[in-house]
Amino acid sequence: MIKNLSPSRASQFKTCPKQFEYANVIKIEQPTNEVQAKGTTIHTALEILYDKRPEERTVDNLHTIFRAAWNDVRNNDEHSNLFETREDEREWGLDALNLLSNYFKLEDPKAIQPLERERWVKGEIEDLKLRGILDRMDEDSNGNLIILDYKSGKAPAIKYKEPRFFALKLYALLIQEETGKTPSELKLIYLKNSTVHTLEVNQDMLKEVKEEILEIWKQIKVSFENDNFPAIKNTLCDWCYFKPICPVFNDDHPNTDDLKKLTLEINEFEETLSAISMFDNTSDLPPSSNIHGVNKEEIESKIKSLQNERESIIAKINKLLRE
Repeated sequence: MIKNLSPSRASQFKTCPKQFEYANVIKIEQPTNEVQAKGTTIHTALEILYDKRPEERTVDNLHTIFRAAWNDVRNNDEHSNLFETREDEREWGLDALNLLSNYFKLEDPKAIQPLERERWVKGEIEDLKLRGILDRMDEDSNGNLIILDYKSGKAPAIKYKEPRFFALKLYALLIQEETGKTPSELKLIYLKNSTVHTLEVNQDMLKEVKEEILEIWKQIKVSFENDNFPAIKNTLCDWCYFKPICPVFNDDHPNTDDLKKLTLEINEFEETLSAISMFDNTSDLPPSSNIHGVNKEEIESKIKSLQNERESIIAKINKLLRE
């Protein structure tokens, strides 16, 4: 059972429990793609922009910040094989710079002083531990809080905008719980087509999103209890990394039960290892303790053995996923 939930995890489960299982229970890592790398680096650049003095928050400086941010990570394991040619990377970078130029059509960063950036937000709602990171929070001249999120993609039609605010509604709920102050507005800034969508916050909205996240959490717990994460066919399936192994699209899909079992065993042993590391000698603990006399080296050896077995299965599955 997972210990906490983020808005993105909750949305993933709502979209497809099987995708949620692959990513968060079995923990099959999805490699970073070009879209994700672009979005992450754009977010980094926009965050760093506000470290500059107001007069230095220019288009040229933002472009320079982006190039530096990308240069810092472009050769790491996550990104080193992202592009086949330098020309592909160049076109990718030019598109990112165009998106950042669009930002200046939507806001004047020289006139803005964010209250917080990349803020960790966490809290508990009943038995649910909820956490995430919001891009930016501002305070207007009247002291009202405004929560903002940057989107490198294209804004949906107005009639479809409401579901896109799910994460920000949760952040507003957590900010209210943490500070006692209710944000007044949510804002999504779409760079692709230079669009800003806003939503006024009210208590009915926060009550509804609280009920929604608790319902999702309830369904997640039921899925764990029954060991059943059904695949749901939807409009996003063609973009799902796990489609090549999904039972909806493959009659001969690989059996991931052994992989799941190994992952859960490793998690349990790692929790045990974390517990015994707090003591010099577990033999000094009461015999009733479930870690009495447990040997650290033996646990580490078991974890290593299970990880080797898991990596062997993962290698076969990754081969299917990347074909």
